[in-house]
Amino acid sequence: VGRDRRRADEAANRADGVSSQKRGEILMNEPFIFRVSDCYYIQASYPSPAEHRHFAAHLVFAMERPFTALVNGVSVEAAGIAIGSDVPHTVLSEAPTLVVFIDELTPMSRCVKHTLLRGAPWRTLDTSVSSEVGERWRDVRTEADAAAAAAETERLLGLQEQRTSAEDPRILEAAAYMKATPALEQLTIREVARAVHLSPSRLTHLFRRDTGISPHLYLANLKLERAFYLLETGRSLTQVCMDAGFATPSHMADTSRKLYGMSMTEVKQIFLAGLGRTKTADEQK
Repeated sequence: VGRDRRRADEAANRADGVSSQKRGEILMNEPFIFRVSDCYYIQASYPSPAEHRHFAAHLVFAMERPFTALVNGVSVEAAGIAIGSDVPHTVLSEAPTLVVFIDELTPMSRCVKHTLLRGAPWRTLDTSVSSEVGERWRDVRTEADAAAAAAETERLLGLQEQRTSAEDPRILEAAAYMKATPALEQLTIREVARAVHLSPSRLTHLFRRDTGISPHLYLANLKLERAFYLLETGRSLTQVCMDAGFATPSHMADTSRKLYGMSMTEVKQIFLAGLGRTKTADEQK
């Protein structure tokens, strides 16, 4: 369709993971995934995802018209919403939306909790500010555009203040170790525990206490984020599974359903629709 987008081959380069990828220009309203710092900015429509919860605070912004969100059993129409981690929800929208996934163990997540959520599991956001954020991301084409749009998003939402971490420093160190590991399929919690001078059981206890989930689930979420980023490379789901570090395609599919309410096949269909492609037999595997 006349796109000038570089393939995300660097995302599969295990020497530096997914964050070093550089991409060329993309057309307006095509699905995209950009990673800026520890946040994933995803543009796509979500017509019917199942209710789910995941280990990431996130923000959702309408890019054309308001969406419907079902959060904790409450239905609300909004142009923008902030949802804390581990809160059951789904967002329904045939029109493009911008979804920002924010790692729980980051300064940005702490700012979202303090500035936007203010003790609540979720809050709708100011309509005019949300519309401005959505409009700002409509013009994003490149990694440089995304970085500038992310900075502007933080400014508009008042998320630039740095807040002190409340987590045990060893948990932050363990999370950083997992993120920095090129070959996630070879990483074990025993290795992570050894790197931060804890036993596996003690690491699991502290991780659950400070984050609400196990280090195993945190690691699975990192693998899934990597898989999402690899979808644009044209690889089959089987290949994406292996490159992201999952043992089997079924494990990847189950993790995707549990954490994001959609199977990896459904996620890939969203991107293929935006790229104007039909699935090959291999891509359906």
